[in-house]
Amino acid sequence: MHDVYSPVLPGAIPINEPLRSGCKIDIHGRVANHQHNNFSIELLSGPHVVLHVDFRFHHEHVIVMNSASYGNWGTEVRHDNPLHHDDTFYLHIHAHHDHYKIELNGHLLANYTHRFPMEAVQALGLKGDATIERVHFSGFHFNVDWNSEHDYGHRGYSGYGTEDYEPPCFDPNHSYNAYF
Repeated sequence: MHDVYSPVLPGAIPINEPLRSGCKIDIHGRVANHQHNNFSIELLSGPHVVLHVDFRFHHEHVIVMNSASYGNWGTEVRHDNPLHHDDTFYLHIHAHHDHYKIELNGHLLANYTHRFPMEAVQALGLKGDATIERVHFSGFHFNVDWNSEHDYGHRGYSGYGTEDYEPPCFDPNHSYNAYF
């Protein structure tokens, strides 16, 4: 197991081992007490967003799931958003061989079919108006030190979630290129 307490938002938490069937990511947090502000939780791989879970509160009160490659978004999957400002939440992402089982506060939200290989996931992105108290990773082999540097094949996720963020590009000869 690996825990990250009170991560700074916006930010990206490195995942130093391949995501595989049986891996779980649990995010415990609280929605900000602001009017009309959203937050997102994403699984990242270089310039790709493998899974995007966006909690929207302004004009539409929905949760939008999607994936993107080089900024090109796929078809949105929409669900009702049961959260309100200042609510606590527990988001559970469980990787299966063909989908992510996503639960919110113990209730099934979606079985989101993989659009990109889960093994390509390199980081958990957190951004927007929420406070994250804890992120818990389980089901990984934990054969490497998750607090050490990892070769992602790019410069990293510096600036993730800010207006000036430019997604990293993989080095041409890096093994992660094989996933896309």
